[in-house]
Amino acid sequence: MGSSSGTALGIIGIILSAGAIGFAFFVWNGQNTTNSGVNSDLDDLIDELNNLKSDFNNLTDQFDILTELNNVTGLDNFTDALNNLTGAFNNLRGEFNNLTRTIVVGEWDTLDDNYDYAPHNLPDDWLYEFGGNNMNNTDCIAVSNSNTRITLLKSGWYRIHLTARLWDISISSTYKAIILKDGAIEFILDYLKTGAALDNLWHNFDSSAFVYSDGTNYIELNGFSNTDEDFEPYPGDNQMNNQLTIEYVAI
Repeated sequence: MGSSSGTALGIIGIILSAGAIGFAFFVWNGQNTTNSGVNSDLDDLIDELNNLKSDFNNLTDQFDILTELNNVTGLDNFTDALNNLTGAFNNLRGEFNNLTRTIVVGEWDTLDDNYDYAPHNLPDDWLYEFGGNNMNNTDCIAVSNSNTRITLLKSGWYRIHLTARLWDISISSTYKAIILKDGAIEFILDYLKTGAALDNLWHNFDSSAFVYSDGTNYIELNGFSNTDEDFEPYPGDNQMNNQLTIEYVAI
């Protein structure tokens, strides 16, 4: 409002100045004189009046623009909407960062083969038994059945990562490391098929998968072979070759 009032006063001042110049022009022009510089002075005065008229028109245009801006009630609303959009974008970026962040909730560095729980109670079809536990977040997981079953207590996605060395493998055999969810195959972590000759008597598995739980589902890890009844997790240096980690995807 102060800007508009100042502009209006300026316009009034210019109008008064223009009237004074015009009056002086008519008084001066009414005199009878033969001065040779009269025509030149008259042309200069006309130029000044034209310039003044042009400045006055420009100032009037600027005053109209200021008036229109003062009447634009939606300008502040647009600024607020833009600020809200920026805030929403920052929140969305934060949610995305949280979505891609995982929290380790379980870690074991000693693995063994367990034959106690049917139907995975055979030398070629058994469950991994988890020993050497270094982390167990009881808010997210619960371990049971002689450390062969892990219930995923918190609803959401879990990343299951297994590093394991299988020992005493044989020729012409198939080996699998399998994630079982509620007793059914959920994901095959790794697969090995040997030929008629072997370079080594062991093989390293190193794989991971995402498993969803509704808060009640449980998982087991299954070692399976179609022919070999002798293979097992490598026992000599468990902490260097065998590890199971479970991570919860934080949302």
